[in-house]
Amino acid sequence: MSRSYAEFMDEITPDELYEGLLAYGFFAERIPPVFTAIPFFNYCKTAQFSPHWRDYVSFRIMRNVKIPRVMGIPNPFNYQRLCLELKNDWEEICKHFHATTDGQEYCVSRVHIRKRNKQKSIFEMNYKDWSVDGNPETDLLIRCNDASRVLVCADISTCFPSIYTHSLPWALVGKNLAKLNTKLSEWYNRIDRCCSDMRNGETHGILIGPHASSLLAEIILTAVDRELYDKGHRFLRNIDDYACYAASYEQAQSFLNDLEEALSKFDLLLNHKKTRVLELPIEIEKHWKNKLLDLPTIGKFGVVDYTQINKYIDVMLELARESGDDAIIKYAIKKLMGERLSNNAKEIASKRFMHMAILKPYMLHFMDEFVFKMCDMTVNQIKLFSDAVYREAKKTNNYEGLCYSLYYAIKYNFELEAFKLDYVVEQEYVIKTKDCVLLTITWVYFMKINNWNRTATQVKPLNNEAMALKKTDMERYWLFCYEALKHGSLADDWRNMKQAGISFIRQDLISAGKP
Repeated sequence: MSRSYAEFMDEITPDELYEGLLAYGFFAERIPPVFTAIPFFNYCKTAQFSPHWRDYVSFRIMRNVKIPRVMGIPNPFNYQRLCLELKNDWEEICKHFHATTDGQEYCVSRVHIRKRNKQKSIFEMNYKDWSVDGNPETDLLIRCNDASRVLVCADISTCFPSIYTHSLPWALVGKNLAKLNTKLSEWYNRIDRCCSDMRNGETHGILIGPHASSLLAEIILTAVDRELYDKGHRFLRNIDDYACYAASYEQAQSFLNDLEEALSKFDLLLNHKKTRVLELPIEIEKHWKNKLLDLPTIGKFGVVDYTQINKYIDVMLELARESGDDAIIKYAIKKLMGERLSNNAKEIASKRFMHMAILKPYMLHFMDEFVFKMCDMTVNQIKLFSDAVYREAKKTNNYEGLCYSLYYAIKYNFELEAFKLDYVVEQEYVIKTKDCVLLTITWVYFMKINNWNRTATQVKPLNNEAMALKKTDMERYWLFCYEALKHGSLADDWRNMKQAGISFIRQDLISAGKP
């Protein structure tokens, strides 16, 4: 039986919320997996931080629709204060979710925090479990003696960057009360303040990436859902994407008008360019999923061979090209994980997927988990691939691609060819990019190949750059400066944390020495 939204929330204790958001929701999944916040979470059990405006680290990634997105890595002290505030206010926040979702026949919001089996992380993008989430799409086709005739697809224009932090109290206690009482003694105002503190005092926008941002968005959007649902609209929401089932085009237009009005109460805008009204019936599963359903063909020996894998990849690419959505590629590759591939199939699949990933940076974040393992790729093959990714990424100043090539080198213990040929030139290029994540991963790379010797010749230029950035722009480069500098070069909370031996670098990636 499917659970209600509030039941998902009630299952999470304040302590589980705090640990899930801070220890496992600090770094976005799309950031190369070099980092962890678990040691910082443990450190926070005995440490306290004072409130200040602080800036954050930016990192640009490529989305599956070939449009870049800027992710944020928050200042750790400010993010901890936000997570702690949410923990302390969790009972009140759950009351809000009850008020905005109780009485709904199904769970309108499909992507939200939840307890996950045998995991402490409480959020995963696109997570689905039909046994508890249900499948309301089919129920919404026929309701209240009316058959749904049209499907309205709409979304919010630049949702997270547009969220006004003052609108969080509006959603939690109502706009009038929130405006009458702006004192920090009120819990809802403290949440507001924590959010603006993370963006250097800015009240417009919340960071994309940290899992706490998803919870904050839900506080507002469940209030929007309540208003729409109470007006009789029946719809689903995936974060900021809406799908409304309507009996007529008039009802469809009514939904769009009501959605725009409800969003405006929180200073959010409807994205008219992406609004579509589709005539039903249409396929419930995306058509490309159905086309891939019976593929790849399994050979007579129970394995997928060379010819069959080639056909599967051809179909996958055709569907991705037709739709303009590279998410199809990830789905298709993940689907292969359950199949047995012949050695020839593994070889051709690895070559074709590597070629795609060089041209499509969106694929880099799942190559290690899916392609390298599925195709039994050797370290030498991964090295050749990483060298090619680095060369192509440098041509277009694609810092995400550069970071992933360095990550693969760190994880699989090899040197990138470009750095072997002339590390001075490559270091100078990296330093000129002024990209914090790239600088940090490059520093880890050189530290590892130099047995974690901070005084090594190859490491010194990066240490010097960290010192220079600490003096001019520590907040936007905190991750690089903190990791590269010794405690004596740091001040206040940074120095205390460094002296306690806390690092944000994953220890399992480091085979020679410790940070």
